[in-house]
Amino acid sequence: MTRRLLLLAVTSLLAAACTAGDSASQASIVRDSAGVRIAENPSQARGEEWRLQTPAALEIARSEGRGPGPDLFGVIRQAILLSNGNIAVADGLAAEIRVFDTDGGHLLTFGGRGEGPGEFTNLWTIAESAGDSIAAVDAAGERISVFTSAGTFARSFAIPRMPGASFPNVIGWLEDGPFLIATRTRSPSRDTRDQSTQLLYAADRHGEILGTLGEFPGERLGGNGLGLAFGGRAVFATGGTLAWYGHSSRFELMGYDATGSLRRVVRLDRALRPVTDTDIGRARAEVEEGLRGMTGPAVERMLATEFASTHPVHEEILSDRVGNLWVERHRDQFAEDPGPQVWDIFDADGRLTGQLEAPAGVRITAVGARSVVGVHADSLGVETVRLYRLQRGSGGA
Repeated sequence: MTRRLLLLAVTSLLAAACTAGDSASQASIVRDSAGVRIAENPSQARGEEWRLQTPAALEIARSEGRGPGPDLFGVIRQAILLSNGNIAVADGLAAEIRVFDTDGGHLLTFGGRGEGPGEFTNLWTIAESAGDSIAAVDAAGERISVFTSAGTFARSFAIPRMPGASFPNVIGWLEDGPFLIATRTRSPSRDTRDQSTQLLYAADRHGEILGTLGEFPGERLGGNGLGLAFGGRAVFATGGTLAWYGHSSRFELMGYDATGSLRRVVRLDRALRPVTDTDIGRARAEVEEGLRGMTGPAVERMLATEFASTHPVHEEILSDRVGNLWVERHRDQFAEDPGPQVWDIFDADGRLTGQLEAPAGVRITAVGARSVVGVHADSLGVETVRLYRLQRGSGGA
């Protein structure tokens, strides 16, 4: 009897030790180092399942049998959730910004196609900036226009360029005022024949450059000077007081403040998926089909595109107002079935806390603490705006 009890006790201790070891191996580790908060998420880490409650709480869509109106969209460039709960939509085809209330009612439309004050030649994106104003980026005109919350044009200014840099791409606004721009540039310290460089810099609300946040690796380049197919790229986002950078070939996201000081690092140990011969064959066939009947040096250059050895691990990054970081998993767009849009969600400390699968046909464009805004495209490509209530974990809203 004593021997049996001793054996049971030893077995229980071993089982407890194994359970504790398994639990420890799945736990995220967060530490502070010289003012930088670093979160390490192991491959075994599992967040809870988050869901978007369906049907959508709100859909801004054209009902049948009516003529043109503000709820009929051409090409939706961006849809955002404003701090007062309203939704602002940038329609690239009409070059208009349309604002809707919490019930989907149309409140106002402003902008329009043209080159005059408050007009756009190529409305690219919008964002809510300091003082509840709406800032709009005209990509072709290389300028930013600012409107009051009532849709009144306030001012515009040229998007500033750094010397020797290429086209400036506005990333977004920090909550304390500056906006951030990424651009490809030549870097004597970083550039090689097979590596591009991205420069990130900040500007104030009048378009004056405040300073650079850093130089970051961009695309890996092939012998034709183009990025590798399936290759990683630089991904930027803004959220709160931080600018986020990640290279999609690995899962390491870095958050910088407006001075360029590193403040946060979020890592996830995710295995890389090799690019197979089947992947390459499918991608080549699709490119060749798209270029069928076309000739010339540019076509030959594209047909000579080289391939990366592994797929990226993530795509876009979004940040909500409470500090959660949303990271879109990579989907192979050349695959017969790329699968759903899936997001990994990290809390304000960088711990993996959830995963969310977007409803079919929905592209998430903005995330809030309790709701998500997305653009839905039907089988004919008609786009509508949807707002979903966010359900976290085992049912908590």
